Parts: sequence; C-alpha cells; structure tokens
Amino acid sequence: MKRNNYIVSGLLFLGLLSCEMRDELKKLPSREEQDTGWFTLDMTSNSQNMVTKAVFDSNDVNPQLYPVEIINTVTGVTVCHFDSYADLLSQGQVKLISGRYKVVAYNYDGSEVHASERPWFKGETEFEILAGKTTQVNTVCKLQSVAVTVAFTNEFKQQFRDDYAITVTNGDKGVKVYGKQHVGKTFYFKVPDQKNCVQLTVKATTVANAQIAQNYTVTKPADAEGNNHLISGDEFTVKIDAGNEPSVDPATQAQLDITVDLTMHEKGITIEIPTENIIFNGGSSSTPEPEEPEQGITVTGLPETYNLPLEEGQTVQVNISAPKGIAKLLVKIQSDNEGFSSTLAGFGLGGEFDLANPGELAPILSNSLESGEGIGLIDANEPILGKTSYLFDVTEFMSLLSLYGTSHNTFTITIEDGSSEPVTGVLTVVVP
Repeated sequence: MKRNNYIVSGLLFLGLLSCEMRDELKKLPSREEQDTGWFTLDMTSNSQNMVTKAVFDSNDVNPQLYPVEIINTVTGVTVCHFDSYADLLSQGQVKLISGRYKVVAYNYDGSEVHASERPWFKGETEFEILAGKTTQVNTVCKLQSVAVTVAFTNEFKQQFRDDYAITVTNGDKGVKVYGKQHVGKTFYFKVPDQKNCVQLTVKATTVANAQIAQNYTVTKPADAEGNNHLISGDEFTVKIDAGNEPSVDPATQAQLDITVDLTMHEKGITIEIPTENIIFNGGSSSTPEPEEPEQGITVTGLPETYNLPLEEGQTVQVNISAPKGIAKLLVKIQSDNEGFSSTLAGFGLGGEFDLANPGELAPILSNSLESGEGIGLIDANEPILGKTSYLFDVTEFMSLLSLYGTSHNTFTITIEDGSSEPVTGVLTVVVP
C-alpha cells in the first residue's frame, strides 16, 4: 500500500514540475524574438545652420518629407522603404532581423544630376541591430553638391549691357550658363572626382558695343593637410566687377575684376579666395558687325471667332512664324459645356498643355475625338518643337464640337521661342 502512495506522490511531483517548466518556457523569448530587434530614427537637416547665399525651397529642407530607405549592408538589399520620414515616425519602432544595416534619406536622388537649380540633401548612417534590443540612429542630411552663386557690382552693370552670359563648370560634366535672370541665384553642381577648381567664362558686351569673352580658373585653397579637392558643401560666391573702364578699341583687352568667397559648410567657415588662386586664362574682344533687326514671332489667325457649323470650304487655322524655332505651343481650352469640359478633364487636359512638348499626353493629343481616345490636335508624325513655321489647322476638331451640343468655347494659344516676347491670342468657337 505504501508503495502505491509513493508512486502517486511521485506522479503528482512530476506533474507540478512539468507545469512549472511550462510556465518558465512561456517566459522565454520566441525564436523570432531571439533573432530580431528594433530601430528608431532621429533625423535632421543641417540646412538651418548653413551660412549660405542660397534660398532653399521649404520642400527641400524639411526632413519630414524625405523618403527613407533601410538597406542591408551585407546583401545590398533594401529591406524597408518609407515614402517620408513622417511616415516612418507614424509607425513607431521598426522591427528588423539582427544584422548590419544603413539608413539613407534624401530630398531627391541627385546622384546623377550634374548641374541643377535644386540642392541635393542626403543623410546616410550605418548601424547594427542586436537581438531583443532597440537601436537609436541619428542621421544628419547634408548638402551633397558644390554650390555657385554669381553676382555683379553696380559698376559692371553700368558699363556692360544685360546680355551677359557666364558659363560655370565644375571641371567635369556639370555646366551652367548664368544670364541676367540668374543674378544672385545659386546653382548646384555634382562634386567632381579629384578636382580642385571651378572654371568661369564671362561673355559680355560693353555699352560701346565691344564684346569680350574671358576665361578664369578659381582654385580652392589647400587646408592645413594640403588637401584642396572640391567636396560636398563647398559654396563659391563669385562677384564680377568691371575693373578699369573697358576700351572701345577691340585691340585693347579689358580684364574684369573677379573676387570669390568660399564657404566650407563642413567646417562652418567662410574665406576670401586669394587673388593668386583666381587665374585669368585669356580671352578675346571684338566689335561685332551691326546686327540685323531681331525677328520675333508673328501669327495670323488670332484672335478670331467662329460660329458652327462652318460654312462650306471654311477653315480654322493659325499660321505661326517663329524664326528662332517654336519652343512652346501652349493651349488652354475653356468651355461652358459640361460634357465637353468633363471629356477634357478625363483626358488630363483641364489646364494648360504644351503641343510642342506633349510628353505623356502625346497619344491623347494625337488620337481623335471621334475615336474617343483623344482630341486630335497634333500629328504624331509631325513634331512641332523647333519648327520655324507651323500651320495649326483645327478645322476638323472644331466640327466635332457640335457632338456636344450648345456651347461657348475659348482656345487661348501662346507661342514661345525661348527668346522673343511670347505671343498670345484667343480662338472663340460658338455652337448655337
């Protein structure tokens, strides 16, 4: 009898021990928990602390808007992508498998942009995820470009016409031409590999009608370690002065005075580049032959009003002459007919569109209204861009307006050649 009691007692002990072991096992982390950790990101942009001539667009310096990628540094695979930093923050901690990663954030991908009006900010930080741990990562998005701003003294503006052109290059593929509309504006160049200078070519015409073209090389001074390579965050502010009053004699070369400030944002300092680092590489001067009067854009057929249906043999045409080539042929259609307006909006033509540069709208602009696949305003086999003359014939298109019933329609047409004054006129089409 005692033996049976021992057996029962033993079974009860084993049962209690088993329950305790199960409770302890429940407390242990799962295999997934053993292999994963968490990631949080604190990201800022250094744009607020930069001493710069540039005026940044708010969308380019607000890190809340930056896309964020988390990349496995071993495989090179992007394991997480967030459309914005704000999106990442809204999700709280990000769970990742244990391993090494890097976080990359940017306002846009400017890695292959050689010269742009838009600055490229980017932050990149490597980190490690440990099992069951939360890793806090701090990333600062910094300017990745070399910035150049060009300005002129009042003396230069008094002695030269405003048709000047200053070509700036980073010594590689980054090239930008500054005109009067770019005075004081900053452009951003890709950081060239192992280069230590930017180069300028100044072309200008004096008020006495003498033309000059001068070349300059601006070399970055060496630091204490002897390094003078261009790096991201370098900003050159170039000021061009007339120097001695230019001679009207084209045989006498007038050399400009160039001064350059260099702001090194990585170091947070601004210096004036010594004159020996600004090398005049020669140039030319001449007095041009009298120019022919500039020919601008001429248009016949605007403004005009048509009542539908058209009379037999009547056409609706706009004849365009643009000796410098059509750069844009802008059209904006407005109608009080809801059906026609809805059709335009459905095609993505509710606002102004460009027939010379149709882009993704090309199929819609070339297919016909009658087919239901477009509006038939252009011929896909006859590009408009660059033409010096163009007959814009919309006779067939106008006849199809009657399909929508009574309407009053205006077609505002603007022609640009990139140089002359744009020409705008209105075609009015009434369907009684």
